[in-house]
Amino acid sequence: MNRLRTSTFAKLTTLLAVLVIPTILLYAYSHQVSINVVRSTVEVGQHNRLTFFMSQMDSMVDQLTKYSVIASSDDGIKSYLAERPRSTPMQRIDSQQRIMDMLNMQIATSSWDSQILMYLTKYQELLTTDLSARYDAEYLAQARMQVWSYHHDSQGQAYFSWMRTPASSKELVVEIRFTDQNVINMLNRLKQDGDSEPFLYAPGKPVIASNTSVSETVQLAVDVLRDMQLGDQGSRIVQSGKGKYVMNYVRSGSLGWYLVDFVRLDSVYSPITLSSTLFYISVTLLLVLVLLLTLLLYRNVQRPISRLLHAVRRIRDGQYMTRLQDAPKNEFMYLFHAFNNMAEQIEDLIERVYKESLRSKEATLKQLQSQINPHFLYNCLFYIKNMANLGEKEAVVAMALNLGDYYRYTTRLEKPTAPLEEEVKLVENYLTIQMLRLQRLSFEIEIPENMQQLEIPRLLLQPIVENAVIHGVEDQLDFAFIHIHGEIEGSLCKIVIDNNGDGLDRAILAKLRRQIEEPLHERGGFGLWNIQQRLVTRYGKSSGLSFSESPSGGLRVELCWNDPDLGREESACINC
Repeated sequence: MNRLRTSTFAKLTTLLAVLVIPTILLYAYSHQVSINVVRSTVEVGQHNRLTFFMSQMDSMVDQLTKYSVIASSDDGIKSYLAERPRSTPMQRIDSQQRIMDMLNMQIATSSWDSQILMYLTKYQELLTTDLSARYDAEYLAQARMQVWSYHHDSQGQAYFSWMRTPASSKELVVEIRFTDQNVINMLNRLKQDGDSEPFLYAPGKPVIASNTSVSETVQLAVDVLRDMQLGDQGSRIVQSGKGKYVMNYVRSGSLGWYLVDFVRLDSVYSPITLSSTLFYISVTLLLVLVLLLTLLLYRNVQRPISRLLHAVRRIRDGQYMTRLQDAPKNEFMYLFHAFNNMAEQIEDLIERVYKESLRSKEATLKQLQSQINPHFLYNCLFYIKNMANLGEKEAVVAMALNLGDYYRYTTRLEKPTAPLEEEVKLVENYLTIQMLRLQRLSFEIEIPENMQQLEIPRLLLQPIVENAVIHGVEDQLDFAFIHIHGEIEGSLCKIVIDNNGDGLDRAILAKLRRQIEEPLHERGGFGLWNIQQRLVTRYGKSSGLSFSESPSGGLRVELCWNDPDLGREESACINC
């Protein structure tokens, strides 16, 4: 076995040597070739970049030049010049506004920040898109026509200017201006594309450079340019104390300025030299590291991932009891534990959802059965019959309307929740029906305005009110009264239902409290248990029903819950 291992190692070592040695020799040769290629590529690339950049800039300048021709040929300006001597001030203002609109429309088509100025020399009048400009006769006298010139305004802002006088009107001078910031912005974009130092140069003029230019580098290039006989384009290698530079320049056919690009060759060559040195070191270690890395990745990454994937597939197939054992002692230990916790929670959640679904179906069925109470319906219909025989039409109408609203709401189950306002309306309908039947019954409902729109489970109040009527006050011979009021404090909401019936003794109250907490039995009451479970399920264990003696002598039932929409701090439910 040792010989086999030694033989395998020797073969791998020989194979690595066969791969590495020719690679080093080829790379040494390619390194020398790449130096020459990079030099020529830099020169050609710089020249192409400058030529393309200059063509873009000249194109923008030529476009602005054409604006002066278009503006001077406009019918509006011709008409204005012809009619100005006999036009009224209002007519002149109207014509000037139309001309200004035409000028603004022209400069809006250019991506450069530019201005058009139209001098009416005969009237010493200026029409322009530049609101800060003023008519300057001395400036016009010194201006050179149909040549781009470089100026500074009174605020020190540099700009390029081009003027012309159309042949059709000698008393009109059209000027196109654009600030040097347009050129600077283009130089900024040009510099972002590489490590060069681009700038515009004209003998005797200030240099226009990018915002991030290095003044020392630009000055070095300017000193070289001053001593050169510049043609339309050219290239030169510059040697300085900081290294070698290649300088390319191209002359602008429109402005007459030179676009110069200054690139340090050392910055281009140094990565190649460094990479060649690092190559000889890295190539020796590369294959060994790759082998070790492959082994480590397989043992510490690939195998745990495969186990996780296999476990996930088992969960997907419904095997929710799947658990991962023997977790590796690395970051996957946390993933394994997290997966096991997740699988346990999924299994528990599915079991709870299944049980809750069965419970919900059972509760819905029994709820529907308890809602449509035949005895209650028969009594209401019998009341309608008696009132009709007695000719009490208003009582018949009132009973029919309230009965219709009551059953329409109780049989509408498409939405599990409803605003508290609707639940209160249902209770009012129910109590109104009972009040029509039982003349001695009266009720009062006091719900604060800020509780009206709270979303609560449907049919939450009516069963409690129904119990208060049937078991509390229906058999009472004297005056019967039911009082319902709501309270809200922070996130704690409470609805209290009181009646003045006979009430319940302590033993029955204690039994009732136990029944709503225990699992449902067929012989037990369903309504209160269902309300308790719905409150706990929706709002948490701190919510639910409570029973106590009412100040009016009967039974008090309190519903309380913590509404998360009313506050983030959880409140304890008092007396629940």
